[in-house]
Amino acid sequence: MQGLNRRQLLSGISGLAVAGVAGAPFMPVWAQGAPIRLGFVGPLSGAQEILGAPMLLGAQIAAEQINAAGGVLGRRLEIVARDDKAAGPEAVKQAQGLVGEGVTLMFGAIQTAVALAIMPMLQQSNASLISCAAIADSLTHEAFVPHYFRISDNSYMRYRALAHVMAQKYPTVTKWTGIFPDAAYGHQSWDGFVDGLKQYYPEIAKTKVEIAEPVLTKFGATDFKTQLTSLARTPSEGLFNNTNGADAVTLLSQYAGMGLDRKFKVIADGANEFNVPKALGKRMVPNFWTAMHWYFGGYQDSPLGRQLYEAYVSKTGDKFPLGYVEQGHAAVIAYAKGIEKAGGADASAVVKALEGLSFDTAKGRRTFRAEDHQAVLDVNFVKFDLDGSDAGWKVGDFVRVAGADVIEAPTPGKAVEFKFK
Repeated sequence: MQGLNRRQLLSGISGLAVAGVAGAPFMPVWAQGAPIRLGFVGPLSGAQEILGAPMLLGAQIAAEQINAAGGVLGRRLEIVARDDKAAGPEAVKQAQGLVGEGVTLMFGAIQTAVALAIMPMLQQSNASLISCAAIADSLTHEAFVPHYFRISDNSYMRYRALAHVMAQKYPTVTKWTGIFPDAAYGHQSWDGFVDGLKQYYPEIAKTKVEIAEPVLTKFGATDFKTQLTSLARTPSEGLFNNTNGADAVTLLSQYAGMGLDRKFKVIADGANEFNVPKALGKRMVPNFWTAMHWYFGGYQDSPLGRQLYEAYVSKTGDKFPLGYVEQGHAAVIAYAKGIEKAGGADASAVVKALEGLSFDTAKGRRTFRAEDHQAVLDVNFVKFDLDGSDAGWKVGDFVRVAGADVIEAPTPGKAVEFKFK
């Protein structure tokens, strides 16, 4: 990575540098006072560590880059990490511990249950939370609290946008079904996807869709043959999948073994990113589209996107980062901008500064809506193709949907309303 001068660094985000740190020809001069500490609360052990660890690394890269350019208000940023074990009670315990140590600007909260558990304590503790990757609509609707922000897309945006992509790319696939866990987030994602199908197929493909009843699963299942047999009996040619992690890998391995890769013309996947192709390798299924929090290849023309990717690869050797890396990176940028605007790190002042704030990230421009603190941002989708390489797959297509085109109306305190479902 080429060295950048101070002016180039500082131009990254209007006075805050999020740029390459190598070769910077200056040394920061720190103001008097302790570092500004930001608290990361996320899964750093157990099955969900695969998501929490990359997010933390992205945050640490952002802090390193900002510090290399002089910090925020002349003070260093420091990330204080706590393991929430992907569990609400543990997350509350860790968040309370951070507040007790004076760390009141928090981020992470990958799981919706974790975010919901922390949110009630925020205002009374003069603390704030930016959740990264928790996408349940309720967080910025019926459960909304003023000291909470979401830096990712939400369920309404993501699954309606996914339906938009399907209508564009597969206009003749008009019969759909789904498979997902029998849990609130699974049903909510299906509701959003169906709502999108019913809007965008008539608008884009000039045809209606037929929706078959979805097939439900349980978390941690080791055998999906019964569910897959049910899917095989449907007339559907398109399959929405929102099983995740090891469940998705098991499901898709059996899916191909039962010949369903020949029945279904496309899979519209909700969240597995690179985890599925990395796990399946040469057994990867064809025509698999997945939503991503950030696809690095779509932002190589952006200095922030390119620099984050280069820093990540330099630290890990992994050329296919999960989008969770960018989520942590963006949260730190948001706080840095909010602290700068507020003139300090008091949580209440930072909350006010973040409302309506627009700022540049590795995924392009983001804005926190003032009404409900939902970020307006790009929604990313990637298609994987089979190939003859050692990996067995490659990225075959990428679509970026503007968040402003698919976001719902802000209704804090009220449930989201679907248009067509």
